[in-house]
Amino acid sequence: MNYGLESGITRFRHRRDRLVKVVTAYKDWLEKYADVEPAQLMRLFDLTETLKKDRLMLAFVAEFSRGKTELINALFFSDFKQRLLPSDAGRTTMCPTEIYYDADSEPYIRLLPIETRFRDDSITTLKRLPVEWSTIKLDVSNPNAMVSAMCKLAETKVVFKVEARALGLWDENDPNLGYMVKDQDRVEIPAWRYAMINYPHPLLESGLAILDTPGLNAMGTEPELTLSVIHNAHALLFLLATDTGVTQSDFEIWNKWVSKHASQHYAVLNKIDMLWDDLKSPEEIGRTIQRQIESTAAQLNIPTANVMAISAQKALVGKIRGNEEMLRRSGIQALEVMLAREIIPSREKIMREAVVREVGPMLTAARDTAQNRLLAARQSLLDLHALSGKNQQIVGQMREKMVSDKQLYEETARNFNVTRKIVAQQGWELLTHLDDDRMDKIIEESMMAINDSWTTAGLIKGMHLMIRRMGAEFDHANQQSGGIKQLLNAAYQRFHDVHGLERMDPIGLSLSRYRGRLDELMVSTQEFCSDPLNIMLEKRFMVKKFYIALVTQARIVFQQVRLETETWLRLTLDPIVSRIKEHKTQLEHRLENLNKVHTNLSSIQERSTAISRDMVGIKAQLDQIEEVAKEFSLLTGIAFRPLEGSQQAQTA
Repeated sequence: MNYGLESGITRFRHRRDRLVKVVTAYKDWLEKYADVEPAQLMRLFDLTETLKKDRLMLAFVAEFSRGKTELINALFFSDFKQRLLPSDAGRTTMCPTEIYYDADSEPYIRLLPIETRFRDDSITTLKRLPVEWSTIKLDVSNPNAMVSAMCKLAETKVVFKVEARALGLWDENDPNLGYMVKDQDRVEIPAWRYAMINYPHPLLESGLAILDTPGLNAMGTEPELTLSVIHNAHALLFLLATDTGVTQSDFEIWNKWVSKHASQHYAVLNKIDMLWDDLKSPEEIGRTIQRQIESTAAQLNIPTANVMAISAQKALVGKIRGNEEMLRRSGIQALEVMLAREIIPSREKIMREAVVREVGPMLTAARDTAQNRLLAARQSLLDLHALSGKNQQIVGQMREKMVSDKQLYEETARNFNVTRKIVAQQGWELLTHLDDDRMDKIIEESMMAINDSWTTAGLIKGMHLMIRRMGAEFDHANQQSGGIKQLLNAAYQRFHDVHGLERMDPIGLSLSRYRGRLDELMVSTQEFCSDPLNIMLEKRFMVKKFYIALVTQARIVFQQVRLETETWLRLTLDPIVSRIKEHKTQLEHRLENLNKVHTNLSSIQERSTAISRDMVGIKAQLDQIEEVAKEFSLLTGIAFRPLEGSQQAQTA
């Protein structure tokens, strides 16, 4: 493995482990020093588990015979000293293949029978049903057994045309399917619909997942690939042949399924060894390759830097034989460096954003709580020093004022509890508009609009209704959240004006990116329905499959919106509730001191000593949470505001 890729993996693991460690340290601090609900601690635990298991999807997309599988072999499986995934001419992966690492399971390959296409279940649904898959355990210590198991990916079967048509894999009028014909009555189809491989590899263990997709026809027959898997890929490698450049079918795949998906696109010109010519100098060969790179970048409208030229086959041979010169000429090392510099940092960014969104506000509140405890203890100490030499009458007057302050605060807190109940009720009403029953009703209305007319016109009608109804629910959520925010702002302002608590401005709920995803689904629908092939040919089966894939994605968006709303409600309420409870505790401590001094004036020194002792422990708490915040800031880039007056409090 190239040093750049290996060092990138090492850096990524180190940063991920540090991020998990800092979130765990924060959770431990809360358990030790804060009065938190078990649910909050469980959310932090779940977050660390998610950090360990979340994956960055790298999709390999191309027409048949462009060398996708050979490149995957060269990048990840050369340690086997032979081809692991089938990539010989005429014998390559025939179904979409997802490769990842799952530490909770032994290595395996799972294969979804092609016959599941008879049903309306999506691949996403079937992934949750292991009984539907054919599972083969992998012995990673036995290369020959591994190769034998992987040959299953290339399996096909010959079926009668009527069965292939029922599966949505055959249409006599489609000119692109001629290669499938075996004889007058039969055609050859893939044996499997989808494959999942759990394999221990350093890059996969770091959270990378790989998708190897079949060619143009397979992409069109499995809408879920483009609507979900490829759409959600964080980076995409589009393979082309160096000698042919961008062909018509390549361009069709690029326009339909690549250019509009994934945040990062890279075109890989494979088979540069076809241009190696002993009668040409290396410089001449290099100029030829560079011209092809520039031409490809222009045709695909991407930066030249995003086009790489390699020989996957020579790279694999070079790695197996330990031939450094062949490896260098293959160009694979530049691609590996790009993976290290571009893809891995992309996943790091995703991790950081997730942690900042969930932990940032709570960590800020925890720092404020620790500081306020120290400042309150310091104030109690100042109160006691001020009482030194005073008579019992003056102490009593101070006590009465503190009782009055506490009563006023409790009245404000009671008023806030009324607001909190209103917020809870409105939050519950908000979430009922985003539950599964509401989504089921929207889907049912959409199906009724189609009215069993599985045509492109019926599809557009049903999708328009679904997206309009979902959008209305999102708009309602935005409106409700705005009202909740106004209520909380008013409550926060009263605590600030009357009791001097710091101003808190709750974040607003933003669902714009989810509305954007709905728009993308509608655009995909319109593009599917405007495809001449779908207009000219009878595509009832594919229209239904496409609709099922759309519904699956729409349901995921709906569930994400509910989760986002639940998180927003929690992050909006939790900090102020915690701050109110903490301030009440501080008032009670100060009143307790005054009560004891009022009863026994000689106890001032004793109480001062006890508070000074407490301040040492509180300062240790503050120091610990500051260390957590400092590490959190280094890892995420988020800047915490300085703790006001903390220096004076610490040195008091």
